[in-house]
Amino acid sequence: MLITVVSFLVVLSLLVFVHELGHFLAAKRSGIVVEEFGFGYPPRIRTLFYWRGTPVSLNAIPFGGFVRMKGEDGQEGPGSFVSQSKKTRALTLLAGPAMNFLLALVFFTLAFLLGWPDVQPGVRIREVVAGAPADLAGLRPNDVVVQADGQPIRQLEDLTAYTDAHRGTEIALTVRRQGEEITVRVIPRVNPPANEGAMGVAIGPVTGIRRSPLPEAMVRSVEATGRFIFLTLSVPVMIIQGLIPVSEARPIGPVGIAVLAGDAMQATFALGWWFPILQLVAILSAALAVTNLLPLPALDGGRLLFIVIEIIRGRRMDPEREGTIHLIGFALLLTLMLLITYQDIVSPVPRLDWSSLGL
Repeated sequence: MLITVVSFLVVLSLLVFVHELGHFLAAKRSGIVVEEFGFGYPPRIRTLFYWRGTPVSLNAIPFGGFVRMKGEDGQEGPGSFVSQSKKTRALTLLAGPAMNFLLALVFFTLAFLLGWPDVQPGVRIREVVAGAPADLAGLRPNDVVVQADGQPIRQLEDLTAYTDAHRGTEIALTVRRQGEEITVRVIPRVNPPANEGAMGVAIGPVTGIRRSPLPEAMVRSVEATGRFIFLTLSVPVMIIQGLIPVSEARPIGPVGIAVLAGDAMQATFALGWWFPILQLVAILSAALAVTNLLPLPALDGGRLLFIVIEIIRGRRMDPEREGTIHLIGFALLLTLMLLITYQDIVSPVPRLDWSSLGL
């Protein structure tokens, strides 16, 4: 539980800090007055310190953060956000998601540099049913089958097909166990019990660690980020086409993120490598960037939408009216966040089985 809480706070703080840092630096560079840099949402608990003249605060609602710029609510004047050009306002809004995309690229690169799971030849025995032929023959969990009667076994389908073709016949399996190769003789059942299989084992791929050089890691990082963005944007279409059920496309809130972060950190400690937590942070950072670019009030994308409307109309909507719309949107988003959090509690997100990597 402690690992879950600490992991959640560290991951969320990093994602929010980087996002708001983008807005902060862009605003400062453009001469916009930043009135507050906040972790969490008000009410304010305390002011932690001042950074370049801006108070950095800790707030009571710990699910996010914000940069409050002068004039966001419609107030015009020197140093005001609304007084800036359309280009300056757009770049300031885009800076937050851009920093999250950059963070995703950095963490994916680190993940590939420090080691990522690479499928290798062979089939790993994950479970052995008590009393089944595999158990009687002496197969054990974590054994790796590399040959069957001298024929190479490179992937799951190889072992499954060979076993099915030799039911009732003795098979000599060459098994790698703790660095040594041994031979195990097993007779697959002709009519096995339901859900047990002919040998009575659960199998999985053999996964090792592959470390990429920096140029390859950077390329793979761009590819991984691009695939995630494409997949995220494709979800609505895939739901309409019936390719994925709505239940699997559900959004997750702070509770779900905490569970995933805790699992990833525990896997990092248990397996002794950094890929689980690095990959998760990269995915969450890219997700935060994509989410903030959605054209919804109170989000960066919603504010950008008003700039697009301003360009089309040739004049700006009344800043106070726009501020009211964003305030209402913010309240609706908080309500949605509470509903998602409730859903995460009553119907927990599927846990990631990092142990299946077999490292």
